[in-house]
Amino acid sequence: MRIPLDYYRILCVPAKATTAQITQAYRDRLSQFPRREHNALAIEARNRIIEQAFEVLSQTETRAVYDHELSGNMFRPLVPSRPKLPFPGRSASDTELEELTAHQPTIDIAEKDLLGGLLLLLDLGEYELVLKWAIPYLKGKGKLVKEGKFGAVEIVEQELRLCLALAHWELSREQWLQQHYEQAAISGQKSQELLVDAAQFEDLQQEIQADLHRLRPYQVLELLARPESETQERQRGLQLLQEMLSARAGIDGQGDDQSGLSIDDFLRFIQQLRSYLTVQEQLDLFVAESKRPSAAAAYLAVYALLAAGFSRRQPDLVVQAQTLLKRLGKRQDVYLEQSICALLLGQPTEANQLLEQSQEQEAIAYIREQSEGAPDLLPGLCLYGEQWLKTEVFSHFRDLRQRREDGSVSLTAYFADPEVQQYLDDLLTEAVPTPMPSPETESTAAPAEKPPEELKSENNVVAPHPSRPAKVNSFEDLVTQTPSTVAPAPPSPDLAPVTAALDPGPEASPAHPKKSMGPLGAIAAIVGSILVVVGLVRILSGLTTQEPLQVTLNGEPPLTIPSLDTAEPSNNPDNGTTTETTPVINEAIAAEVIQTWFESKAKAFGQNHDLAALENILVEPSLSRWRSSAQAVRSAGTYRTYDHNLTVETVNFNPDQPNVATVEAQVQEKADYYRANGERDASQSYDSSLRVRYGLVRQGDRWLIQSSQTL
Repeated sequence: MRIPLDYYRILCVPAKATTAQITQAYRDRLSQFPRREHNALAIEARNRIIEQAFEVLSQTETRAVYDHELSGNMFRPLVPSRPKLPFPGRSASDTELEELTAHQPTIDIAEKDLLGGLLLLLDLGEYELVLKWAIPYLKGKGKLVKEGKFGAVEIVEQELRLCLALAHWELSREQWLQQHYEQAAISGQKSQELLVDAAQFEDLQQEIQADLHRLRPYQVLELLARPESETQERQRGLQLLQEMLSARAGIDGQGDDQSGLSIDDFLRFIQQLRSYLTVQEQLDLFVAESKRPSAAAAYLAVYALLAAGFSRRQPDLVVQAQTLLKRLGKRQDVYLEQSICALLLGQPTEANQLLEQSQEQEAIAYIREQSEGAPDLLPGLCLYGEQWLKTEVFSHFRDLRQRREDGSVSLTAYFADPEVQQYLDDLLTEAVPTPMPSPETESTAAPAEKPPEELKSENNVVAPHPSRPAKVNSFEDLVTQTPSTVAPAPPSPDLAPVTAALDPGPEASPAHPKKSMGPLGAIAAIVGSILVVVGLVRILSGLTTQEPLQVTLNGEPPLTIPSLDTAEPSNNPDNGTTTETTPVINEAIAAEVIQTWFESKAKAFGQNHDLAALENILVEPSLSRWRSSAQAVRSAGTYRTYDHNLTVETVNFNPDQPNVATVEAQVQEKADYYRANGERDASQSYDSSLRVRYGLVRQGDRWLIQSSQTL
């Protein structure tokens, strides 16, 4: 029988090799053994073909005849690498393989040496040809196997199945490298099925399965990145994602999906795939995951609920987001997000109170600047909130990116919507006003968080947008639709006098020409006036359009998710922290730590946007907060330069808690803002003197900054 091989390739030597080189290559080839799973029958057949190649090429006369055949009309010159498929990422048909091999060199081998020929084809990377030759003998030409033409029937069938499995597996690896992840998974599954069906080679099955698990994140990204019209493929991607989440026990769970991704890596993976998911897909996914409970999923669910609530004009979803943020607020600084929720729910005073508790220094500085001359921070919050929705929320949903780009994100339009006004008027009327707890008493007066069983709602999936938001008959009806039993914050009691004073009268409301504008209509007027007077162009001028994410598991994530664990590190030798090798903190060490922070901040917000510098000095929750701010600056194409002067005033250190310290310092910070075109923005640049309290923790032999607060 003839098989598509040639003697030079079998010995792995060039056509101009000397006799000595051929002899050495022959010895090397015999000493090289294939995988241990191959049986002796196949290995002996392989060695006979290698010996046949050596006999032909080591003798001058036989080699001359063979070279003449290679250079004749029947064969093309030797090609060192196997032919490529015309369409990478899929298996070739028999017709395509016939065309590919029509002019390849072939050699005669004994029929009993077929298994050896298959092993050599595997050695040389001719995986498609292995499939072409092995499948017919395992199926259609099975009678030749059963007649014992190649050896004992059971051994031959097992070897044929093994060669096919290895060929599919190697094709899977090639397709993976070519970034054809779904096709790579299909090839790998075919390989696995061949072995599982025959209950053979368990160790090899485990190797293949391990590859399939490591491939799965890439496969998910590729499937979810497909057009929305490819429903079946995208549903398969969501199913695979659910399998990973189940194995890991959630986004931030401690389970093992065998993908090789750590918790941080998996968070980056989740953030990358968000841009390929629609609003409804993210609602279904993250709202359900938040009930495990999961802090990371809850934070992502907030974004999905706000995106849906604002884009669909469904403020009841904003209420759900507000409830989740209250749960997160017990561990993280999410006051800024809470204030935006309060704004969208027509609660301006509550929004101001929440904003004043936020430690998001960059955002607060901008909001204060935009609110200069106003009695509160509402003008700046409106401007910041609208831009935040556009850049930080809408940009992470595939079906909202166009709305972000065409400028349809408008608070004025949101509050002017009659359905929004009706819902919020009902919420304002039916909510029971209660005073908002002060920051000092909130930690002790806040109700205890209910166990996970009590956080489940009757409807686990957020319903799609109806033609009109459902009118609730009581505030309890609204609460039962949220993942938590904690009621949303009531509207401010002084809302009515403020809106009444600004009520322009019936003529100003096109939606209700014969009805006086209600409280929410007045809020719409406030927002509209603010956006017109202050000018949204002031914050749009420095922004550039973000490009969609690439399918990759590398790089910085687009959004920093708050971590679940923010507890102070313990003084346990088992956790890697020590107290013996690091000196007790003093003013000199504190000044060095804070100076390192200034340098890292300058790198992260500077022209090169070195976000990794933050990890050298910050830990959670400060790391998430500052990294998120730096990412926003990088996405906008702007940058900043800083000049700092530092005076450490006090260092508080308790020997009973040797891994924790508090430092108060006087900081002179000069910041210059630069737009995307490199022009300095004087309106946002500043030179401020601040008194700051830093919370430091010791990890190993280093002091790092965990929190900071402007006094």
